[in-house]
Amino acid sequence: MLINAQRADDRLTLALDGRLDIATAPVLARELALEGVRHLVLDFDRCPYISSAGLRELLRAQKQLTAAGGTMLLTNVPREVQEVLDMTGLSSLIPSRGKVRQISIDGLEFLSAGVCGECYRLDEETIVKLYNEGVEPAIAEKEKAFAKAAFVLGIPTAISYDVVACGSRTGVVYEMLDATLFSAVIRNDLAAIDRHAERLARITQAVHDTKADPGIFPDIKESFRSYIDQMAFFLSAEEIGFLQRKLDAIPDADTCVHFDLHTSNIMIRAGEPVIIDMGDLSRGHYLFDVGLLCTIYGYPELGISELATKIPGEDGARLLEGFLKAYFADKPEEEYRLFEENRHFLASLRLIYTVTFLPKLREPLAAMIKDVLLPKMLAADKAAG
Repeated sequence: MLINAQRADDRLTLALDGRLDIATAPVLARELALEGVRHLVLDFDRCPYISSAGLRELLRAQKQLTAAGGTMLLTNVPREVQEVLDMTGLSSLIPSRGKVRQISIDGLEFLSAGVCGECYRLDEETIVKLYNEGVEPAIAEKEKAFAKAAFVLGIPTAISYDVVACGSRTGVVYEMLDATLFSAVIRNDLAAIDRHAERLARITQAVHDTKADPGIFPDIKESFRSYIDQMAFFLSAEEIGFLQRKLDAIPDADTCVHFDLHTSNIMIRAGEPVIIDMGDLSRGHYLFDVGLLCTIYGYPELGISELATKIPGEDGARLLEGFLKAYFADKPEEEYRLFEENRHFLASLRLIYTVTFLPKLREPLAAMIKDVLLPKMLAADKAAG
């Protein structure tokens, strides 16, 4: 057993090379003195086997770190090692991340591209959604977990199989859908845009009728408290305070929110919708999703409809107004009034969120918020009161 140790302040990373068994566990034990260590990472990329002796060393380290208020993480864990962790119950005590399979996109059929990544056909049965450079690998893991949880809840979504890597980029493997993007359906039949808007309203309402498991899905409102604070690089303290007050005005809820539910994240298969891109699934009020649709279709001057869906801006605006009419048709008048009072704020939220994880888009998105949406928010707030 060879161990490559890297120490940075109170963080220790140990890369294991070889079997971790009764003969080599003492080697690991010597590296696990942990004096001054609060955060321990064990890299199992080149460790194909672990015995009970190795598990005892992991458990000893975990107890020591927990007592000190520290953390422990196992990374690049091979399937065989993960099975042992699961069987012994250690996986419930020590967080772990599986070993990621490397793929190449050379020769693969390109299917589509979005703000966050690209989709390629892997084979006849699967596709890969490959995130762009700079998107954290944890986002792919989250998308896979959320897609599976959404499927179990009954939300119509594609089955996710695996998290993979392509160089420094991370991706999620999904079943290949014999389906058409809802955006393409709409573009090919713009004369029926009111009917498409009603369909979009039914699909959206089906998501919002689903209770969200608080043990899996984060509270989107709580998440945004942090996201808004991160806008201090271009907004004043007064402006950030204003946005936080607008956020407080949105009611709490325990139902599902997709938060990227536009027509290019909906596919139509045999006449039925299949919702994709589940990585932002949360629990909260439906207005967060309605606001997302405003972001996409409500501001033709921003060009987001054409960018995200290839639906012309004016047609996207008509789609949104038809959606709002259908979606709020059976809701109390005060709920629609709450939406109208917060329309521009709600539309800004997707841009704020994207700023936090896509540095390359930071400046243009900040300009959209500062120069377009914030003045509309302030004007509406002044008019209301």
